[in-house]
Amino acid sequence: MHLKEGYRLHNGKYQLLNILGEGGFSLTYKGAWKTEVQGSLGKVPALVPVCIKEYFFKDYCLRNPYTNFVETNSATGKEIFEKYKEKIIKEARILSELHHPNVVNVLEVFKQNNTVYMVMEFISGYSLKQELENTGIFSEEKLIRIIFKIGQALQYIHEKNILHLDIKPSNILMDKNQNPQLIDFGISKRYDLSDQQETSTTIQAASKGYASIEQYDSEGTQSFSPCPDIYSLGATMYYLLTGQVPTESILRSTKGLQNPRELNPDISENTEKVILKAMEPNAADRYQTIMEMLDNLGYDPEKDQVDTSVLADKEEEKTEVLSRMQEQPYDADAEDETVLHPLQEETFDNIGKGKVALYLIPILFIVGLFILYIYGNMGSEPPEENRTKTNSNEIIYNKYFTAGMDNLQKRNLSQAREDILNALEAKETPEALSRLHEIDSMLKSVPVEQPDIKHTMPEVSQPGTPAVSVDTIQENYNKLFSRASTLFTNKDYKTAKNTFTEAATYKKTTEVEKYITLCDKELEKIEIEKRKEKYDLYMNFGIFVIAREKATGLFGAIDTKGYEKIPCKYKSQVLMGNNRYFSRSDDLYDIFSPSGELVREATSGD
Repeated sequence: MHLKEGYRLHNGKYQLLNILGEGGFSLTYKGAWKTEVQGSLGKVPALVPVCIKEYFFKDYCLRNPYTNFVETNSATGKEIFEKYKEKIIKEARILSELHHPNVVNVLEVFKQNNTVYMVMEFISGYSLKQELENTGIFSEEKLIRIIFKIGQALQYIHEKNILHLDIKPSNILMDKNQNPQLIDFGISKRYDLSDQQETSTTIQAASKGYASIEQYDSEGTQSFSPCPDIYSLGATMYYLLTGQVPTESILRSTKGLQNPRELNPDISENTEKVILKAMEPNAADRYQTIMEMLDNLGYDPEKDQVDTSVLADKEEEKTEVLSRMQEQPYDADAEDETVLHPLQEETFDNIGKGKVALYLIPILFIVGLFILYIYGNMGSEPPEENRTKTNSNEIIYNKYFTAGMDNLQKRNLSQAREDILNALEAKETPEALSRLHEIDSMLKSVPVEQPDIKHTMPEVSQPGTPAVSVDTIQENYNKLFSRASTLFTNKDYKTAKNTFTEAATYKKTTEVEKYITLCDKELEKIEIEKRKEKYDLYMNFGIFVIAREKATGLFGAIDTKGYEKIPCKYKSQVLMGNNRYFSRSDDLYDIFSPSGELVREATSGD
């Protein structure tokens, strides 16, 4: 689907190094910009790292293997692709007017391969989402420093009557100097300065958990208001301080939203109040400006003011000079693959000329410093460190594992075992599994307290059968429960349930009933995953997920348990307003609402 490493674009000006990401509307590459800079030895060729976004609508596009042209897979796909082809150009034009230390720089945009490419500065770093996954939830002090900078960037773009509309942890990158950068203006909107009405068209989209309720309404963002971005910024803080994605705004009336301090007691009361006010479902109840929100967080203009005039400093920190491309050496004399069909190319160099000139200043400075090493090995990048990935259940795991170890030390083995099992439900670790086996071994060696058992459970016998002693009953229960626990730990839930059930025939306890219920839940999860394996899953639609049945290649929608709620019998589908239009074999459309109801069925007269 993506272009190969070493592929050249824009008449050889850029060469692709590797793929960085694949989204629903675009492919993102790391590339090298071939340019010349003036150094102490005269003009010297240099390769500058850049980020290149290619418009590629995943649901409707495919790549011609011979020409590398982006083509569509249906008449519907062609209509949609052509309608939104200008999206990246619009995004680039918006970005080209934004000059802020915490907003990514765009260099230029051009057409090629029947699609559009946007070239941006390359930020060598990682997203806030990646940082949380790698190192755990953020400290409040660290996060607030980041929010102050991103908040000032948002205030800056709001003053230009632009809404970002897709603020989330994965769209905030930290560069190598720990300076946050706001990226991805793909669904941003610009509003006319006179009447505040939207003047740019875009694909309606909403990131689950981070989008305000008005973003789910086709008319909810027609007039300019900072409130949608304020909601998303609050939701971003919620996730980074708790490790949990907030409840979707459209579901909060039924599901509610857990307070941040319930998930992380280390959050201060003031910060919790700021987050919850920013995330009020009703826009009128939120902060009305970003600066109002920052003020309540403790923002000090004297201490935290960003000098937006010194943009060259930012560029100097970010620019890297590559002496060689490690895998695909640049061959200036080789035939340029991108000029096979020159009539397909239309450039838009004028969009970012001001930024290109600005970008060249620090390059000249850096190359002057490092020109003596230009044929050395400065281009190599250090390998990424191996990090232990933590998930959003880290807090729950730590809570129960600590309690389990405390009860183990007190020799309260039954409670210790239950605590460790609760920890394993949140996060499976070798240490917790080892402790579980240790506790099971200790339980086997614990003698049965005969007086209590005999008092409550006399010897059992039936006419014509030998009597069964209380000791034998307890011994059989212990053996079966221990065996079932091991099977449960090893995720053999079916056999574990049968063994727990057999143990219950000897002694029915609350503990054994609990684990039979847990086995049923795990077996249900397995069945759900089996049902979902029949489909390729795409975007959310209301409480359902758009799905394509693998066997037929036809579209529909399934619920959270993997059952079809909109039958998979359609050639394609597209979001129009709040509803989805599903294309039938006769090229007519059936229309469904987000609740899965058939709003309108097409007839032959349509």
